[in-house]
Amino acid sequence: EGVGGVLCRLCNLSIPFHGCVLDFGTCKTEPGQYCIKQNFIKGGIHWYAIQGCTESKAQCFKRIISSYEIYTTHCCHRPLCNF
Repeated sequence: EGVGGVLCRLCNLSIPFHGCVLDFGTCKTEPGQYCIKQNFIKGGIHWYAIQGCTESKAQCFKRIISSYEIYTTHCCHRPLCNF
């Protein structure tokens, strides 16, 4: 594993055209963690995103699709790659 962690954007609520509303700055990954961005799309409209650090790799690359909603998570491992 790497020696140091990676800095990730930490935002508990980011909305289109406004950006981060609940900005907590950054978080630093521990070994085995990644930067994550979670998107929520409903009715074809991107409602919000959440950015931060994962607890585990199990949170990465999920895609849940229902008839009205799409929920996706994207993980990356470069500094501030989850903007």
